[in-house]
Amino acid sequence: MSDLVIKSANGHLPREWFDSICLIHDEVFLRAPFSWDSNTSPRNVESLGRLAEDSSSRVIVAEHEDEVIGYSYGHRLPVDHGWWRSISDPLPADFTEEWTGRTFAFTSLALLPAWRGRGIGKRLIDELLRTRTEERAVLSVQPSAIETQSIYRHLGWRLVGRNGPFPDVEPPCWEVYVLEV
Repeated sequence: MSDLVIKSANGHLPREWFDSICLIHDEVFLRAPFSWDSNTSPRNVESLGRLAEDSSSRVIVAEHEDEVIGYSYGHRLPVDHGWWRSISDPLPADFTEEWTGRTFAFTSLALLPAWRGRGIGKRLIDELLRTRTEERAVLSVQPSAIETQSIYRHLGWRLVGRNGPFPDVEPPCWEVYVLEV
């Protein structure tokens, strides 16, 4: 698609992308098959604000005619993150051991429905991971998002377990995928 522009930012989130990302997030994730509660949108704004200040972050947007139609973003996973502690079936210690720069947390990917099926999501993922130096990436997907999980598996991500249940989180459990990069 020749009129599609992919843009990236490292270590910050350009202000002009913030509102577009929040709108796309709500358009994509506040409907089936995803399960959320009334705090989802405000929590996303808070999370995005923290990402904007994270020097290890990377943000990618896809634009068509100067309008953001999709995004992907993430950040380096901190050593003390605790991500692996809530996996229902314990993972080997050599897998869960973290050190600075081992794991990239692929936090979010969203593409407006009208733009799906054109390879743009894959481009957003590839561009997000292209310059990362971590040895692996991790993401979590809601169990109800079967099609999303199928796409990640098709792209080489490996299911490693289910995270949760988490009290006061909707949904309380998440499928965790890893990709060696």
